[in-house]
Amino acid sequence: MERKFYDIHYHLFDLSHPNLLAFLLRDDLITKKTVRNVLKKFPFLLQFLPLRLVGLFPGQTVKNIREYLGNESRNFRNLISVMEGAIEYHFLYIEYFLLKEKKYFGNNIESKYNKIVLCPLLMDFGYKNLNNQDCFYNLPPAKPIVNQVVDIINALWFYYNYELIPHPDKQGRLKLIASGTTKEKKLFEIYPFLGINTQNYDLQEIAELFDKYFCGYESDGGGEERHKKLFDKLGNIKADLEDMLFRRKEKVNADYYSYMFAGIKLYPPMGFDPWPEDNRSELDKVRFLYSECIRRKLPLIVHCSDGGYVTSPDAKEFTDPSKGWQKVLSKPEYRSLKINFAHLGKQNDGKNDWKKTILSDISADKNIYTDCSCQTPQEIDYTKVSDMMNPETETNILFGSDFLINLIWSKSYNEYLNNFIQTNYIDDRQKRFMCEINPERFLFG
Repeated sequence: MERKFYDIHYHLFDLSHPNLLAFLLRDDLITKKTVRNVLKKFPFLLQFLPLRLVGLFPGQTVKNIREYLGNESRNFRNLISVMEGAIEYHFLYIEYFLLKEKKYFGNNIESKYNKIVLCPLLMDFGYKNLNNQDCFYNLPPAKPIVNQVVDIINALWFYYNYELIPHPDKQGRLKLIASGTTKEKKLFEIYPFLGINTQNYDLQEIAELFDKYFCGYESDGGGEERHKKLFDKLGNIKADLEDMLFRRKEKVNADYYSYMFAGIKLYPPMGFDPWPEDNRSELDKVRFLYSECIRRKLPLIVHCSDGGYVTSPDAKEFTDPSKGWQKVLSKPEYRSLKINFAHLGKQNDGKNDWKKTILSDISADKNIYTDCSCQTPQEIDYTKVSDMMNPETETNILFGSDFLINLIWSKSYNEYLNNFIQTNYIDDRQKRFMCEINPERFLFG
């Protein structure tokens, strides 16, 4: 009997995807305590610092760099190792190490799950150099999200058409070969979410995004029919930047790129305002987005912690679930919006206001969810989840890993998944809700 494990919050990045400055300036990567700590965590930043600053403490800097590279950089090197890899190999690579472990996943005798459903969340980082007006090369040549879309489509193509095996001639290497495994037998089912920040588009462009990627969703029956259409598309199309920009394949087949995405990803810390009531044109775009999500039966995943890629000065205001989001949820026309407020509403100052708001919303509205992504790198961290579980909320809490960003705290994807299965802080019934029943309903229910 097939058992599926759902990871509702996953990321596929390489170093070309994020706004690099936003990536480097994440609060969880670079602290604000001292310059010494910055250099200790990210010694390559020395290349960009004025020599006069480095000259103030050359001996200590060299010592810290050597210490960091030799002893303390495992997690960071692990993260960069994955991000530096060819993105087409990403899912094959992660699958290889899961199957090699022969523990909880796959078709070995000890497996609890023979299928993992991944939801990679694309993030709309916007036009990355628009704010660098003092730079010479400051005009963006293409659409904000298009390169990520091309990469995710081609990574899916590679995953379902190839596999990695130990190289027969080169020890410690892997070799890419044509896959002899049918799509149905692959470990992963992969249903991405499209990142959209309405501030990066005009209303017509947003309408075109929906028509391009979600054509036909409004008339399918949802549930099993939606699932089948998404599954059928996996590994059957390829993409390139030229075609994405000039839409040549769509002139032959209007729904060529449809049924590639299961939903929409929104990211308030980078400037998405859930209810911009003081800006009529922006409010029109946001209203349109919500209405289309309802009409086409699309779930939303919303970043909901005060960490992450923070580029907007209004990040906390936009992210706070008790503010703009409550105005959205109070509107009768948006009552059927299905929203996952991710990261358990984590606040780094120790407050629980956001978490309490989310739990209150879940109790009042079964279309509201939250996930544990990036909040449970250790088994004991599931006490955070256990504390939120009760008969009113347990059917709306989801498992998410936040891979590959969670490599900042975790050794591997294997470790993050294994900790969930092994932990005794939540019971088997609660685990089944989180990684099987609830996410299936969130995606297809």
